[in-house]
Amino acid sequence: MKFIGAHVSAAGGVENAPVNAHSIGATAFALFTKNQRQWEAPPLTQKSIDTFKANCEKYGYTPSQILPHDSYLINLGNPDRDALEKSRNAFLDEMVRCQQLGLDRLNFHPGSHLNKISEEESLLLIADSINMALERTQGVTAVIENTSGQGSNLGYTFEQIRYIIDHVNDQSRVGVCIDTCHAFTAGYDISTPEAFAKTFS
Repeated sequence: MKFIGAHVSAAGGVENAPVNAHSIGATAFALFTKNQRQWEAPPLTQKSIDTFKANCEKYGYTPSQILPHDSYLINLGNPDRDALEKSRNAFLDEMVRCQQLGLDRLNFHPGSHLNKISEEESLLLIADSINMALERTQGVTAVIENTSGQGSNLGYTFEQIRYIIDHVNDQSRVGVCIDTCHAFTAGYDISTPEAFAKTFS
């Protein structure tokens, strides 16, 4: 079965996201579990957690129909040690929030080398960052979203994503989200059924 939805607002609390999704007739939805423009946010309250789960049940949303997205500030491939630690802590917090909400996946952009280290070195930092988060959480899959390759962003080729996955210890908890706009911008022709089939053959 195919699900169709949108990234919905969680303003006022994550518990409002399933309500907002239902209001537009979505059969699936994406959300931020915290303000994506801030490094830190107050912990989720038990009331918010319970109400989120209740609203999901009320409107028929299971974890397979919900895709949380992490903060855009996070860079798991950052060559700067202090900045990398900050990103890793924020990423772990996002994974923990998903676990608290009963969600089974977290979508994220891999990271950027910032033109300070090689692509391979940055990809290894990303894989190590994923490993650290997986070791400290349970039941949540880290879902790598492909990028368009702007600037020094990584994850714009399938080979780069494969390289990251190859260096993740628990590959049962790593997945991939294909953003079709990003893929097209990165040079993958998916403009026709034939081109799409060739790209993913």
